[in-house]
Amino acid sequence: MIDRSSRIKLSAGQICWYEAGDSDRPIIIFLHGSWQDSSQWRPIVEILSKNFHCLAIDLLGFGNSEPIQPPHSIAITVDYLHEFLQTLNLRPIYLIGHSLGAWIAISYALKYPDLIQGVVAISPIGLSLTYRQQYSRFTNWLLARPSLFRLLINGLKLITSAIDLSRPIFKSQSQWHLFTKFPTTCHLLFERSIESINAELVTDQLSQFRSPFLVLQSDTDDQLTIAQSQAYAKAVWKSEYQWITQLESTSSQPVDLQIAIEINRFIDQIQTKIDREETDLW
Repeated sequence: MIDRSSRIKLSAGQICWYEAGDSDRPIIIFLHGSWQDSSQWRPIVEILSKNFHCLAIDLLGFGNSEPIQPPHSIAITVDYLHEFLQTLNLRPIYLIGHSLGAWIAISYALKYPDLIQGVVAISPIGLSLTYRQQYSRFTNWLLARPSLFRLLINGLKLITSAIDLSRPIFKSQSQWHLFTKFPTTCHLLFERSIESINAELVTDQLSQFRSPFLVLQSDTDDQLTIAQSQAYAKAVWKSEYQWITQLESTSSQPVDLQIAIEINRFIDQIQTKIDREETDLW
């Protein structure tokens, strides 16, 4: 069984990933969320690698992969993801994405439908700009001006805890750290023009989406995220929509186990149909 971390040089930079599971099993590619890296998938990969060949990628600009210089876009990310998959000759695949990773996975499946056997989107974004409503107008205004953003961040480092001006600017200190830790997310979701981001939303393309599609929704997400997930499920032909319960009082199963079970079930259904069709051909 494979269990290793690797890296490869692509045209846009060096990309890192870790993988686990037997190489002759169905291939699952995991794409992390907006404020995450590949490490978010480790508990799930540990479970699913018993049945699948799992690869969790640090997208360029995240984790241990090289940063990518702006201008950056969802389309560029899809292109270097394709380069990665082609270089390693990984096909056909299942794509699992969370948040920003789900947007990328869906965009990839729309562009390369023949290479995809199924997509799982966990709390996906990419239908609208509603994610920006989670932040104050000032935060959005500030993030759209990267030079001013960096100047203010450097200034905040000099402010003592007794005169904490960071809280009126960002809702919490932990959120402030997210913005400084994930500059690529800030660029993709905030620093580009509204027109550039709107042009990459998948709203008008979902009628063409034909890959098997599962939407997993956390019961702790805000209403805007839930509404967007439900809109995805309604717009995609023959999609599934499942809740993941994170509140301990309503579930005895850990969240990662629930997600792994749903992914396993979804892929098993598809693989059964694939095997049946292959049998019929014989």
